[in-house]
Amino acid sequence: MRHLAKVLPAVFAAALAVGCEPAPQTTSQSFSWQESVSDMRSALLGACTFDGVLYAVGGPYTTGTLYRWTTRRWLQEGSMLEGERLWSCWAGPGQILIAVGQDGAIFRRNAEGWHRDQAPDDALGVDLYGVWGMPDGTAIAVGGGLTAPSETAVILHFDGVQWTRAKAENLRTKTLRNVWGTGPADYWAVGDNGTIMHFDGNDWQPSPTGVEDRLYGIYGSGPNDIYAVGGTGRGLILRWNGSSWIEFDEPPNLLRSVATSPSGPLFVGGDNGYVARYGREDGLPRSERITESAPFAHLRINTLVGLGSALMGAASTMDPDEETGDWRGAVVSHGRSFAGTVFESARPDAGVPEPESDAAPPLADAGVLLPDAGP
Repeated sequence: MRHLAKVLPAVFAAALAVGCEPAPQTTSQSFSWQESVSDMRSALLGACTFDGVLYAVGGPYTTGTLYRWTTRRWLQEGSMLEGERLWSCWAGPGQILIAVGQDGAIFRRNAEGWHRDQAPDDALGVDLYGVWGMPDGTAIAVGGGLTAPSETAVILHFDGVQWTRAKAENLRTKTLRNVWGTGPADYWAVGDNGTIMHFDGNDWQPSPTGVEDRLYGIYGSGPNDIYAVGGTGRGLILRWNGSSWIEFDEPPNLLRSVATSPSGPLFVGGDNGYVARYGREDGLPRSERITESAPFAHLRINTLVGLGSALMGAASTMDPDEETGDWRGAVVSHGRSFAGTVFESARPDAGVPEPESDAAPPLADAGVLLPDAGP
């Protein structure tokens, strides 16, 4: 049940003065998406990019899978990742790549190669659903779930050497689903029961939302423009305006992913292949929703990644395969095709550049969506 107040027309103007916003309206416009790759053997649950290199992670229930995009194909890397499905990744400078997943799996790559990091003893057995890092090599991972050894969600801090479990005395949910930050002293984590936690460099504290929906994704353009998405039945978008969370929109489908940038559009994606775009005006999202979902209603859009003028979505099928019982994977994209064969590498990716014939072309302004220029 949502607890956000519904503003009556008679007091609408007054509500605007204290931070409420009118719900965006659907327009008849559309924007072009394509299913670049379909029916991958492994579900794609997360994606990340840095310095023009794009990764996607996922896997069947008991096997981790990591894909890397090259000029014309996806390389399935990391034979050492067997054992745990991967839910999220983060890429950073110095060839850093961190992937987290099932049963507390933490895989980390740097210039020296791959490392399997040990989760702290008081967090063993949890599922890690989200990870985000900083250029200095520090990172935060979050998770939890029904198999967790405690009744509260888990937040792990990485200081560049080891992972430790953070103290969060006011954390009142069993699972956190994702994490994002603007700096070492500004992290945000979202999860079940409408939970949003904020880290100021010293402590994790709850940030009231007034909702009880499960929140799956969080991303922003800066400290005062952040979006949390999720829902129960219908979708839900919350916006942080620098002082409080307000309901920005209620799309028709549950949402799992969000991507934006200071001058670029706001994109959201979720169940039934649903994706929506909100333009910007004077740095703020415009009150119109442009949708496109028909081409891939069989997919769940789990993660959106901005790639300059393009956007890539990591997806999985809505229903498990009848024969294997596992999800299948797919790639959807806007502004650029990522279609190509899926090739299984014989070696784990150690961050070494591919030969020129297989090298990935630069993805300009990777991770930043270009300014809004219409559908």
